[in-house]
Amino acid sequence: MARRVLIADGTATNRIAFKAALSSARYEVTAAASADEAIAQVTGQGADLVVIEAALPGSGALKLLRELKNAGNAAPPSLVIVEGTNTDERADWLEAGATSVLTRPVGRGWLLTNLRSLLRQHEAKSELMGQVETAHRLGFAESQMPFLPPPDLAVVASGRTVAGRVLRGLPDRLALPIALRTPGQVLSEPQSGKGPDLLILSEEDDMDEVMWLLAELRSNPATRRTAILVECPSADIHCAARALDLGANAILRSEAGLQERALIVSRELSQKRAADIQRKRLDESLRMAARDHLTGLFNRRYAAQYLNDLAQRAQVDGRSYGVLLIDVDRFKAINDRLGHAAGDEVLKGVAQTLQKNLREHDLVARFGGEEFLVILPDTVPAEALIAAERLRIGVMSTPFAFEGESLPVTVSVGIACNNQGQDPQHAVSLADAALYRAKRDGRNLSRLATEGETMPPENGSGRRSPPLVAIRSGPAFSVSGR
Repeated sequence: MARRVLIADGTATNRIAFKAALSSARYEVTAAASADEAIAQVTGQGADLVVIEAALPGSGALKLLRELKNAGNAAPPSLVIVEGTNTDERADWLEAGATSVLTRPVGRGWLLTNLRSLLRQHEAKSELMGQVETAHRLGFAESQMPFLPPPDLAVVASGRTVAGRVLRGLPDRLALPIALRTPGQVLSEPQSGKGPDLLILSEEDDMDEVMWLLAELRSNPATRRTAILVECPSADIHCAARALDLGANAILRSEAGLQERALIVSRELSQKRAADIQRKRLDESLRMAARDHLTGLFNRRYAAQYLNDLAQRAQVDGRSYGVLLIDVDRFKAINDRLGHAAGDEVLKGVAQTLQKNLREHDLVARFGGEEFLVILPDTVPAEALIAAERLRIGVMSTPFAFEGESLPVTVSVGIACNNQGQDPQHAVSLADAALYRAKRDGRNLSRLATEGETMPPENGSGRRSPPLVAIRSGPAFSVSGR
């Protein structure tokens, strides 16, 4: 479960200090005194993130960055530590391939905030690539390069003076138009459909307003995938840390030069557009073969293959994942009283609510009838329970209606997390048993499975006694019929 962080620093005291700071935060830390040693460790043992001292002996930092850059999508993010606050030097390191650049002195809290942000973004990217890989393993051909409209970039500020300071030659340097929008204009845009590609949030005095706006944008379905940058002074570490923890992709230092700002904006825009292309290709290639025709979610076949792939990756990385089985309460009564058209509308509404309340890299599938499967990568039981409650409350709080009649809709959730080396079908069986318990205890509940929990015999509750999955040996994830 622990992320592996490699410290590449030629000074022993620095390596010891970094290792102490990160180990106490439950990172698995290794150290290297040279570029060659660091490259060997990344190649042999792997790393989730590399912290590089700019003064690594013999131009080692540049050599290490080149090697990481050559690894392409498989490369871990890199954080370069420099002396001084020269914007041109930071720009040089960004151009050389650094994901982010921090200046000394680097406090423990600020370091950990940056690590969390970089890892969160890298893991979301890796999970998207994992879904693409699953599609290939299922034999779906890769679609043609999709068309993307021209990028939509904007500075969000309350006045033209602030926006003008932020822009300072950026449109010419990027050769792209950058619009000016007020917070009210951004928030009033439709909450569905394509949002802007990149937003730069800035205010001169009221940073609390910026943080509120950032949180709102990250919770809005139209802007949850937007690359969001926040302008903060370098001296205001508290502001920058809040922004990263609320979901900002990067910080723009207010005193940064044009080249540094242009490189950061260009990189974030490029990564966002690349992810859009991957998603479009995935959606197009899977639309018929791996999507449920009613809800638009992934279907059971795709979810089974993806869970099997995820379990194998999790075993290699030593991480956990969560499985949620979600069942719509008293769904048969809706069909019996109002007809299947009403039931279909409920299923589509529940599917949309589940999607809105999950992380970008989580997967939700229609598993059969009124049941849904949610797969939560890199998740421990306590986090899976929080996610389940968020989904349960989200459905309960969503207004459903059919032909003018209000429909109260709730779901019950069974939760399980894998143990190291455990077959994924075992986690699904545990979640199924926990779902039965949630139904038995009164419905509209989330229940976390306990090891050894099994389905009781059929007792007239409507739940069947056989397990959800066929337990058998071998790595394949096999599901039984409904």
